[in-house]
Amino acid sequence: MHSETETFESKLALPHVCSSYECLQNATNIVNQSIYNYSWPEHSLVCVIETSSEDFVGSTLFQICVYFMYSAVFAVALLGNGLVCFVVHTTPQMKTVTNYFIVNLAVGDIFMTLFCVPFSFVPMLVLRYWPFGEVMCKIVNYSQTVSVLVSAYTLLAISIDRYIAIIHPLKPRLGKAAAKMIVVAVWTGALATAAPIPIVSQLLRPSAWHEACQVDICSEQWSNVKQSEQYTCALLALQFALPLGALVCTYTRIAHIVWGGRPPGEAQTLRDSRMQHSKRKSLYGPDCFVFARLIIP
Repeated sequence: MHSETETFESKLALPHVCSSYECLQNATNIVNQSIYNYSWPEHSLVCVIETSSEDFVGSTLFQICVYFMYSAVFAVALLGNGLVCFVVHTTPQMKTVTNYFIVNLAVGDIFMTLFCVPFSFVPMLVLRYWPFGEVMCKIVNYSQTVSVLVSAYTLLAISIDRYIAIIHPLKPRLGKAAAKMIVVAVWTGALATAAPIPIVSQLLRPSAWHEACQVDICSEQWSNVKQSEQYTCALLALQFALPLGALVCTYTRIAHIVWGGRPPGEAQTLRDSRMQHSKRKSLYGPDCFVFARLIIP
C-alpha cells in the first residue's frame, strides 16, 4: 500500500494535461480522487483546449453540419420575421388585430434568434465555455425565457380572439387600441414571470478543465433544489400547460361550431354552405399554425 501511494504521488509531480474533452468527460475522477483522498493540485494541471477526433461531436463533418444549420436558422429566422414586421408596418390593410398579435410573435422570435442562436452555438459547440462575462450571462438567459413566454402568451391571446370572432360574431371585436394593450400586458407578464432568471444566473467552473483554463460556464445557481423545482413547474404551467389547455378548449369549440353546427333559421342550402365556408376560411387563416407553434416554439 505504501508503494502504491508513492506511485500516485509521483504522478502528481508531473503536469496533467487537462484537455476539454477529457476533463469534461471525467471531471469527477480528476477533481476528486477518492481512492487515496488526494485531489489534483491546481499547479499540476495544464490547460489544453482540444477535442477528441474519435468522437463524432468533435469530427470535422459534424462541425461543418452544425455551422451550416445554425447559420441557416439564424438567417432565415431574422429574414422571415423581419419581413412579417415590415409588411404589416408598411401596409395599412394589414394592420388588423390578429396581425398585431402575429407581429408580436415575430418580435419574440427575433429576440429568440438574437439571444439564443449565437449565444448557444459559440459557448456550447465552439469554445465549450462562456466568454461573454457575467452581465451577458444574465441578459441572455433572461431574454431567452422572456421570448418563449411572449410567444406562449401571444398564442393564448390569438386563440381567445378567434374564439370570440367565430363563436360570438355579433359581439364587438377587439379594437386596435385593445390589441395594443394586450400586447403590452403580454410583455409585462413575460418580463415579470422571468424575473428570477437573472438573479440565479451565474458563472460557474464545474470541472477541472474549467479550473485549469480559468474559464466559466453560464448556468443557473439556485439556493436550494426545492426552489428550482417549484419555479420549473411554474414555467411549465405558464409556458406550455396553460396555453395548450386554452388552445385545445377554444379550437375544439370552434371546430364543433364550424363543422357540426347549422346556421339558425330556414335559409337555403347554398347560403348555409357559403356561411360555413366563410367560417372555415376565417379559421384557416391565421390559426392553422398555432398548435404546431406551441409545441415547436
